[in-house]
Amino acid sequence: MRDRIICVCKDLSPENKEENMKKRLFAIALAATMAIATGCGSSSTTSTTAAPATETKAAETTKAAEAGASTETAAAPAASIADVETAAQADIDAAAAENYGFPKGTITWVVPGKAGGGSDLATRYLSEAMTKDLGITNTVTNFDSNTVGHQNVANAKPDGSTIMLATGALNIQWITGNAEVNPKTDLTLIAALDDNGFSALCAPVNAPFNTFDEMIEYAKQNPGKLNAGMPSSGNNTFQFGKLQQAEDIQLNAVEASSESDRLTNLAGGFIDLGFVGIGNAQEYEKAGKLKVLGTMAGDGLTIADYDASLGDQYKTLQEQGHQDLYWNVKHYVYGPAGMDEAQVQKINAAMSVLESDADCNAGLRSIGHIPEWHNVEDSIAIRDAEYAAEVAVGEFLGKKVND
Repeated sequence: MRDRIICVCKDLSPENKEENMKKRLFAIALAATMAIATGCGSSSTTSTTAAPATETKAAETTKAAEAGASTETAAAPAASIADVETAAQADIDAAAAENYGFPKGTITWVVPGKAGGGSDLATRYLSEAMTKDLGITNTVTNFDSNTVGHQNVANAKPDGSTIMLATGALNIQWITGNAEVNPKTDLTLIAALDDNGFSALCAPVNAPFNTFDEMIEYAKQNPGKLNAGMPSSGNNTFQFGKLQQAEDIQLNAVEASSESDRLTNLAGGFIDLGFVGIGNAQEYEKAGKLKVLGTMAGDGLTIADYDASLGDQYKTLQEQGHQDLYWNVKHYVYGPAGMDEAQVQKINAAMSVLESDADCNAGLRSIGHIPEWHNVEDSIAIRDAEYAAEVAVGEFLGKKVND
């Protein structure tokens, strides 16, 4: 049933790893520059990627926008399409004949988060591919608050001019009653895209356990004694909820909202467990600041899907024999509720073109994502399954307010 594709970009030689790191650092630097240009008092940042009429060298210009936002215009890099499976060519051709379902004018990508985060960087790779491969001028607008970003899309005109890339945080905020946007009724799901990749479960270097199984045994013998760093309500919170539920252990939740907070507290021994990005886990492990117990990823993924050269400590918890310990987190493209179904199908086909772009694909992998594309029907099934899992964990944690 599932029309699931994972874009092929498996060559992780040292040269390619170095190139991926350069891509990531460039994207982060670009996003950071934009954030600085915005100014301390602003709540959003907007960058514009214009469709070039002729082939030009990449150029960047910045100007002040309304409400203190900054606007950046840049030409996209030269086109290159990866040789990967995608939507049926007939569907792509039909979508192309009608501007891929988008209205004329500039399309706005909303990022429900600050510049420099994973969703922001992923959106920028998609934005560049939209210019390069579809010839569509588009802007990327960041909102400091993800709830405000979600609400902005929910309130937009349902004509395809405003879309966003969102994660399970959208579901969790609704489930826990921390936001008013219901993802199933206030938005239109267009496509399920990238898997969010791998989260590394880490511990301080002096922890009294060296493996995940040893940690579970220690936690069972010392219920509530291990301090797990996490936000008060977020994706990491629900990952730890799934872990406690599946392994029948009790952890003590300690507020550590950002990844930088968790890394600092793990290195200092102030928390005993924390989920962090796999790239940061590698850097801190190499520096002797933490130890890695395993990774949590989507159902069926193995560490070889990221980098087969990593050690056994990076194997997924499923690979380590814990079949229930996976966490599906996709990136979803949403628009406002009420979008035309035929239009949604065309925009969905357009997303498959973006995901199969070689530069976009490599960029997404450089930030730890696993590029994918799914048709509309399967996207809804994937989202609903992820949502149901989050409701179950929310109920286990006593945080569920909405079904």
